Amino acid sequence: MATLDITRLRSLVTVASLGGVRRAADALHLSQAAVSGHLRRLEAELGFPVVTRQGRGIAFTTRGEDVLREAHRLLGEHDDALNRLLGPHTADLVVVSTEHATEPLLRAVARVLARDYPDRSVRFRFHRTARVRESVHDRSADVALGIGDLGHGSRHIADLPLTWLGPADRAPDTGKLIAFTAPCVIRERVLASEAAAGRALARECVDLVGLLSAVRTTGGITALPRTPDREPGLRPLVGLPPLPTIPLTLATSRRLAPATRHAIGSALRDTGRDDE
Repeated sequence: MATLDITRLRSLVTVASLGGVRRAADALHLSQAAVSGHLRRLEAELGFPVVTRQGRGIAFTTRGEDVLREAHRLLGEHDDALNRLLGPHTADLVVVSTEHATEPLLRAVARVLARDYPDRSVRFRFHRTARVRESVHDRSADVALGIGDLGHGSRHIADLPLTWLGPADRAPDTGKLIAFTAPCVIRERVLASEAAAGRALARECVDLVGLLSAVRTTGGITALPRTPDREPGLRPLVGLPPLPTIPLTLATSRRLAPATRHAIGSALRDTGRDDE
């Protein structure tokens, strides 16, 4: 009988959220070989392919997308059960983040938590902002990083610039827009801006891997926060109308000491200025 290993599922979800094995490995503090091994062993256990190579990147198979949906649900239930069984002061510290938070921002959070809580492990969970907002509401996150309003007590950290991206191997079809499914702050800001005029919404995607894959396969364009490294198979586009910025927002749990909460906000703002 097949079983689903939590560690392998966590690698799968992180790969999907961050758009690749290397970024997932960095976030999970594992080697790329370890994360790739988790995916291969998960596929061997299930008996069918979950991901497939697409140029230098990866895409999810149809059945892989089903696995991903179940993985999100199972990991949420697993982590909630740990919090109930171990209590908020003995369980791991949980950072729930949008996939658009950069590695320097996540490392800044991890450094503060490691300094102030050296005896507790830090666990990262990556979701769309709607789920990040839920983690603030149900108090399952010690630190939450998302796009836009996260609810009571959320604080603005930085305005993230958006960049047009298209396929690297051909001229993009600039009239064809690829976006995340609603609700999504990036989608809402882009569609409401003058930059979207005359562009048809060609495809909607539930996660970052699906979005990047759709741009490569359809030749359309999308808008994502600018990051220091480029997406495999994609290139930034110039000459298109300017895009709006999106707000990166922080929420912290009162389970953390006030000094820790203040230090996290300061570290994120300092890191955001360094990235500009």
